[in-house]
Amino acid sequence: MEHKILSIIGAGLLMLALGSCHEQSDTLVNYAHEDVLAFGEAEKSYAGKFKVLWNGLNQHYALWDYERDHGLDWDAVYDNYLPQFEALDQQKEVTDDQLKKLATEVISPLHDGHLVVQLKNHKTGKFVAISPSSERNLQRPDFKDAYLNPPSLQYYLNKEHGEVELDEQGKPITMEYSTEISDLLDVFREGDDVGLEWITDSISALKKLPTPTAEQAKMLQTLTELEKQVDLIKDTKEGVMLYNDLANRYAYLNIPAFDPIDVHFADYGIKVSYALLKGNIAYIHFDGFSLSYYLDEETRTESFPNPDKSTQEKIGKVQTVWNSWFSYIQQLHKSGQLGGVIIDVRNNGGGSVGDYPYVMGALLPSGGFEIGKARFKHGTGRLDYSPLMPQIVNTLETEHATITEPIVVLANCHSVSMAEITSISAKYIDNATLVGKRTWGGMCALSGNDNFSINYTGHIGEEDKTPVYVYLPMLAQFDREGHILEGVGVTPDIDVDLDVKQLRSTGKDTQLDRALQLIRNGK
Repeated sequence: MEHKILSIIGAGLLMLALGSCHEQSDTLVNYAHEDVLAFGEAEKSYAGKFKVLWNGLNQHYALWDYERDHGLDWDAVYDNYLPQFEALDQQKEVTDDQLKKLATEVISPLHDGHLVVQLKNHKTGKFVAISPSSERNLQRPDFKDAYLNPPSLQYYLNKEHGEVELDEQGKPITMEYSTEISDLLDVFREGDDVGLEWITDSISALKKLPTPTAEQAKMLQTLTELEKQVDLIKDTKEGVMLYNDLANRYAYLNIPAFDPIDVHFADYGIKVSYALLKGNIAYIHFDGFSLSYYLDEETRTESFPNPDKSTQEKIGKVQTVWNSWFSYIQQLHKSGQLGGVIIDVRNNGGGSVGDYPYVMGALLPSGGFEIGKARFKHGTGRLDYSPLMPQIVNTLETEHATITEPIVVLANCHSVSMAEITSISAKYIDNATLVGKRTWGGMCALSGNDNFSINYTGHIGEEDKTPVYVYLPMLAQFDREGHILEGVGVTPDIDVDLDVKQLRSTGKDTQLDRALQLIRNGK
């Protein structure tokens, strides 16, 4: 696809374009990166921030006809709110709460489920962020219960309850592994006689020595300093970098389970669990769509460049969990013993579309699957969109049987983005059913800013850097019938509440139970 050529214009003309409030503009302003022409006024002016925000969305947002049909007049927003942002410029002090409140009023009517706006308060130096979809979903009665109670198989894996198939040794057929940073760090933090416990026990033992040697006194000082630094480690990429720095600096101490962690797990971490439930029902749950970073060779090579032995082992464990799930499905299907499949995307925040072949696409024929329709922004005018086009996602290309047994997708209000693409797929597969609660309402796909000048879209600005940043999808997503589900979500075929009281008292999951009932009884 040819790149669009960006017009080079003077600062004065650019400011005129930013200030205009008509629907059409023949200049594509490149907000992809920090640029003095695009963001100069916004660095020091609240009105300037509003103009960048308004004009950036005016040119690049993919749902203006949808918003218009819901009663939003974007030109009226400009006329109403520009004076209010100009008034902030006349104030000596502007608090972060003031800026966030005003920006929230501007953004809250927009329905896109991924949209996040971040503005820098130049008077405090801090950033404020607004997520309309988060505010909407916070009002849902099922939000808190789903958030506080992520899926767990603990009850079902207990042999006393008889809900899981057993292997030849009488052990439950199940497997789980996590490369989430929090879980990898917990090996160090919570392991018995290793990592942090080894450090604290060593400190305690050294303090009890009546007459420590000079070497022991120095060791006590070293470990005490290390313990304080370890307390600063957070479950973030920066936290992993600090952890690795400490692991390398204190490697000479040979502390058990204090080994460096590949920082790329901060971007591509995943927790995946599999179990073969009674009746040969193959269940899988994962907290995000990051499987392709482990299962696709090309993607894996790009995501984990030069992996060491420890990283390769972690990648291999994720592969083993998925391979076990997929292999059981194929073997049992071919022998006529497969009861069904459950794909649990509850509390799944989404991720890469490259995962589709390894989840729903692993059960479908090769050659792709139409999940709905899509269109791109296709011009600088507010309503300049491409025609609606069928959206085909890849399915598994390697040899495999198409699964004809019952398939259930479990979803809830914390099923977002790719989890919703998986959910809506169940609507178009004859032997599939969507069970649970209505999903988040954020299906429009995203891309990086490298596509900004190709599709007239991309993120506006750079997070934590430019005075205005907008996390913005690259296209509008429709279902097969041409309906937009942004801000609404995918409605389940069978609506089931999560009985939190029962879950907490017994461990039984009413939504999972309903999926099992459907597969086992056919209704």
